[in-house]
Amino acid sequence: MRFCGYCGKKLPDGEQCNCPESLSYRNRQVANEIKAVAVANRRQLIIGIVCLTIIIIALLKIIVFMFSGGTDKPVVRSTHPDYEKPVTDFVSAYNRNNSEKMLKIMLPSDYIEEMKNDMESPDEWNEYIRTLNDRIEKEKDTLELDYGKNIRLSAEILDRKSLNQSETNDIKKLYEKDYGAKSVRDAYKIKVEFQIDGSEDYDINKYWIYVVEVRGEGWLLCPEGDGYTPGDYILPDKKN
Repeated sequence: MRFCGYCGKKLPDGEQCNCPESLSYRNRQVANEIKAVAVANRRQLIIGIVCLTIIIIALLKIIVFMFSGGTDKPVVRSTHPDYEKPVTDFVSAYNRNNSEKMLKIMLPSDYIEEMKNDMESPDEWNEYIRTLNDRIEKEKDTLELDYGKNIRLSAEILDRKSLNQSETNDIKKLYEKDYGAKSVRDAYKIKVEFQIDGSEDYDINKYWIYVVEVRGEGWLLCPEGDGYTPGDYILPDKKN
């Protein structure tokens, strides 16, 4: 014979007491069981969400890998044509007084190596580069008289034209014969709006310049132009 732990009532085997204390105890037990089930379900839901997120990220990486040529880095494609890059690189190099970069933008790499080999020592080459950098700096000093301090160059490409036969022959002669390029694959005449900005004023000029695709080198900015000669900074003796 059992007895209720709250009111002391005798209980037949298998029966439960219905006194208020006993009922309250059983209700708390049921509530605790429901809460435990809810906590377990919530934990399983969180684990499921985390696993699903990991799977989605893995799938995205696989997709990126497939469409980026075997690399897990996203492919970033420029909105500008390749032939515009020498112009933007030229502007950047000018603003940084980086004449060595200008050489690489305009001339085949083998020709630059020949220039270095013609020097008596690496120090002479470094001195040559410093001289070219000083030339750019002196030009900016002159521009400051009209436009104020902090001279900056910017450029916008306005138009592009194919070359006529005479222009094509001149470009090929310049790069293949004079600069030892393997071959000229393509060339364009592009109209560029150059803007000089200073702290006090600015000026805008429009010129036609040439960009040349050289086999093994990519697109280069021709040192010679129509009204504007980029090579003046680095190859003054090459100016017609």
